[in-house]
Amino acid sequence: MSRSAAFTSEIIRTSTRGLAGMAAARLYESVADATTRYGEHGFDSWRQAIAARLSSLASALDVGDPALFAEDIGWFRSVSAAREIPEADLGIALDAIGHTVRELLPDENGALLDPYFDAARRAIEEGTDLPPEFAPGGDAAEFFELALLGDLGGAREFIVRGIRSGRFSVSEAIADVILPAAREAGRRWHLGQFGVAAEHVVTSTLRSALHAVTAVMDRPTPNGKAAFVAAVPGDAHDTALLGFALLLEQDGWRVALSGADTPMEEIDPTALGYECDLIALSATMNSQRHAMAECFANRSSGVPVLVGGAAVRDSADARTLGADGFAGNLADGLAQARALVGLAPRA
Repeated sequence: MSRSAAFTSEIIRTSTRGLAGMAAARLYESVADATTRYGEHGFDSWRQAIAARLSSLASALDVGDPALFAEDIGWFRSVSAAREIPEADLGIALDAIGHTVRELLPDENGALLDPYFDAARRAIEEGTDLPPEFAPGGDAAEFFELALLGDLGGAREFIVRGIRSGRFSVSEAIADVILPAAREAGRRWHLGQFGVAAEHVVTSTLRSALHAVTAVMDRPTPNGKAAFVAAVPGDAHDTALLGFALLLEQDGWRVALSGADTPMEEIDPTALGYECDLIALSATMNSQRHAMAECFANRSSGVPVLVGGAAVRDSADARTLGADGFAGNLADGLAQARALVGLAPRA
C-alpha cells in the first residue's frame, strides 16, 4: 500500500461518522423531496449506509483494489433497488461521498480516489441481482419453509430424520441445507422482506437445527489437534462458524468455539491458553478487514490462522491480510485446516 493510500484510508476510517453525516446532508440537499421520499428515519438510514460504504472504500484502499469498493456498491445497488430507491439517488449519494471525502484531502490524495469511484459508478450502471441461495423444491428450500413457519421442532426433526435416513450426510446437512437457508434469511432481510424479529426467528431456528445435528453425529476418533474458532469484532454472523466448528468436531478436532464478535487482541492469547493448533476466523464485512490486518501484523504467537467469510476474497487476499490459509467454503476450510497443522488429507 502506498503512503498516499495509507494516509487516505486512515483519514476515512477515523472520520467515518462525521463524513457519513456530511455526505448524507449533501444527498438531502440534492434530492428535492428527500424527507418525504425516505421517511421519518431516512436520514439516519442513509448516514448508516454511507458509513458502511466509507468503510468499504477504506478497505479497498488498504489493498489498492477498486473492485473491492465496486463490489460493495453493486451489492448496495441491488438492496436499494429491492427497496425501490431510484438508481439516480445512488449516483447522487456516491457523488456526495466523493465530494465530502475529497474536501478533507490534499489534491493528490483526492486524485487517488478516481479509479475507485469510476469503478463504483460502473457497478451502479451495470447492476446485479441478489439471487436466492437455493432453487425451489430442494432440501434447503423445504427446510427453509419450516423455519419461515416458525416450526422449531419441525425444522430440527427434518434435519435429524434426513441424516438418519441417509437423505443427506452430516456435512451435507450443514453445508447444503442449513447454511444456504441462513444466507437466504440474510438476503431477504437486506431486501426488506423480513423484519428484525422475523429474521431472528428464522436464524434461531437454523441454529437450533445445527445443534440438533450433534444428536446424530458419529463419535469421532480424536486426531490430536485443537482449533480456536471465532468471528472478528463487529461480526455477529456466526451461524456458518458454528457449522464449521461442528465439521471440525466430526473430523476429530477438539474445538474451542468463541463465536461472534471476538476481540482481536484476545484471540492469540486465548488460543494459546486452550492449547490450540489452529485459529479459524470468520469475517463477513469489508469494514472488518482492517482489524484483522492490524492484528495479524502484531501477532505474538505462531499459531496458523485460517480465514473465511465474505470479507475475504481468495487465498491471495488472505495472504495480503496476513493469514496462513483461506476457506472458500466449509469443505475447503476443513481441508485447509488439516493441511495447516500437518494432518494428511481425508480419504
